[in-house]
Amino acid sequence: MNPEDDPEKRIQQLERPLTEQAHTSELGTTVPPGSWSPPPPPPPPYYGPPMSPPPVPSSGSGLRLGWIVFVLLILGLTVGGGAILVTNHLNAGRTSPGLPTISGGGGTFTTATRPSRSTPTPPSNSAATVAPPESGSNLSVSGVNENKRLACSDSVVTISGMDNTVVITGHCKRVQVSGMNNVVTVDAADTIEASGMDNKVTYHGGSPKVDKSGFSNTIEQG
Repeated sequence: MNPEDDPEKRIQQLERPLTEQAHTSELGTTVPPGSWSPPPPPPPPYYGPPMSPPPVPSSGSGLRLGWIVFVLLILGLTVGGGAILVTNHLNAGRTSPGLPTISGGGGTFTTATRPSRSTPTPPSNSAATVAPPESGSNLSVSGVNENKRLACSDSVVTISGMDNTVVITGHCKRVQVSGMNNVVTVDAADTIEASGMDNKVTYHGGSPKVDKSGFSNTIEQG
């Protein structure tokens, strides 16, 4: 029997090209019929020592840089603190102890103190004596530390200034005292007025009309 007439052989020959074409499609390459070869076998398994992981960069350089920055920071704080202490010491040396002062206007002003009141001495017999004026005329005394004796004839006497001592004889129409620390003695007067500060007026007789203003002024009979 002729092999070409065998139906099974004929079927195998027809199926062979179809099988080769299917393998070519799976591999993605075109293989001419009759030249297809199986894929290479996988690599054999590795039985050697375990492979070490890749080396990690050393952190020694990072620690060294951190210590350098820390040392520089400590040095900066030390130098800055020393400079502040020296500056404060110099400023304290320039400030002189004492009472506080107020500066302004190109100068230095200190707190004003109230002058102490000293006990005045009565005018001596040799003190200047004003001649008796005309009736109703005006007399006046001013200045500092004056020592006067006046003769009054229904006159108006005005006393001002500071630390003056005045003795008035006779009868006065009015005695006006202002300023500070003035001591006045009068025989008699219709009206006695005192203003200013720390002035003292003493009258010997009569009932004068008294008018006081200012601070610590006294008018009394004595």
